[in-house]
Amino acid sequence: MTTRTKYVVLSMALAAAPVLAQQGGNRRLAEAAQQGKYMPPLCPMKAINSKVDKAIDQIKKSYDAKTPAERAAGLAQAKVGLLAAITQEAQATTGAAWYYLGRIALLQGDPVGADSAFTKAQELIPACEIDITQHRQNNWALLANAAIEFQRKGESDSALAIFRDASTLFRGLPHVYSNMGVVFANIGKDDSAAMYFKKSLDISEQDTSLVEDRNGAAMNLGLMFQRLNRHADAIATFRKYLGWKADDTEAQKALSASFRAAGMADSAAAIDNAMIAAFSKANLDSLDTQDLMAVGVAAFNASRYDQALNAFDKAVKRNPYSREARYNLANTYFALKNNEKLVEESIKMLDLEPMNEDLLRLLAQGQRGLKREEDVIKTAERLVALPFTVDLTGLQLGSNGAKLQAEAVGRTPQDPQGKALKTAPITLVVDFLSQSGTVVDTKEVTVPVLANGAKHAIVLDATGQHITAWRYRIKAG
Repeated sequence: MTTRTKYVVLSMALAAAPVLAQQGGNRRLAEAAQQGKYMPPLCPMKAINSKVDKAIDQIKKSYDAKTPAERAAGLAQAKVGLLAAITQEAQATTGAAWYYLGRIALLQGDPVGADSAFTKAQELIPACEIDITQHRQNNWALLANAAIEFQRKGESDSALAIFRDASTLFRGLPHVYSNMGVVFANIGKDDSAAMYFKKSLDISEQDTSLVEDRNGAAMNLGLMFQRLNRHADAIATFRKYLGWKADDTEAQKALSASFRAAGMADSAAAIDNAMIAAFSKANLDSLDTQDLMAVGVAAFNASRYDQALNAFDKAVKRNPYSREARYNLANTYFALKNNEKLVEESIKMLDLEPMNEDLLRLLAQGQRGLKREEDVIKTAERLVALPFTVDLTGLQLGSNGAKLQAEAVGRTPQDPQGKALKTAPITLVVDFLSQSGTVVDTKEVTVPVLANGAKHAIVLDATGQHITAWRYRIKAG
């Protein structure tokens, strides 16, 4: 049975801001910090050193500088003066010197320097915690918005660079960590994704106003543990999550899958049977499609194939182009030994995914069960001649688009006599479809000649509303 993996992209309720290139530090941070007027500290602070006093005056003047070069020169002089006061004039225990070093670092776009200086200043002047936190969080928010814009455009490296700067400045909210987890999950770096989802969960668990953030982080963390085959950790995480959202069928399915992977079949069966019992009290037609799929998966795993068939059949009727629903329906026909329907469903699926060796094998199984030997031979010839197989690894659906992730895996194509076939690059035309089958967007991808077992990543971003499925064909000519 297949289940759809979801990753929660958490939007942040922050004002949007223009994204600027990074040159010599975080230019986005520097430009944002220099906007507006100089604000004095909102906490008691005394400067008792001439170099510190002079640096404060230079910081104030930087806001009124006529040119960027004039501002940069003034800030550089102020920094030199503060460092001289700290190292040469016994000001290392003066909180004001460190505080203003932090302010300069923000104006220069240096998040690491700001973090270090503000940390020292807060140790020396605890009463300035609120003021320092405000500086940290305001600039964190500006950077986070810039990173989210890159994230939405699929520019992962740029997004991560700015997210890292944001998390250096402020670590008190989960949103940046959660979005970093999403980026790493979507580029296949599951260890890193799990680490950042864990950071997000740890923070959001401490604040009752962050319930949705907590739940999203926990669900995603559990899914990452599954990807990493850390099923004991996944089980613990899903159990925690279900303690908060006991009726979440996606989490119940995921918990059942981890129980099975961990060799705990009885525990998995208990989850499946509980899901079936809960849904049996409802009219299947009243359930949404994801819940229908949950019923089908739970019933299939409990070997209740008739119930699974009923659920998957309804899901397919709602969305005839759903790869997940059709694949599960075909496997249910196989389990029921309904070879006529298995052949019928396999042919429909191969119309959507002609380069999938698993579907060809399902078709051959059905044909063999019907004793259609000539058809079996034709399907086998088609299978051995396949230069590569395409495996879906992820389909993320959004309100204004979709992201398809798949892998082409090389095979050794042969003719019916076992002679190696010459191969050439093949271009696939991928249609992104609405539930009615309307083509919303079309993309092309060329798969190069692949050695046996070699992999070629396919990542396509589609634009348009109401995308629910996809199909592809080989480009003619």
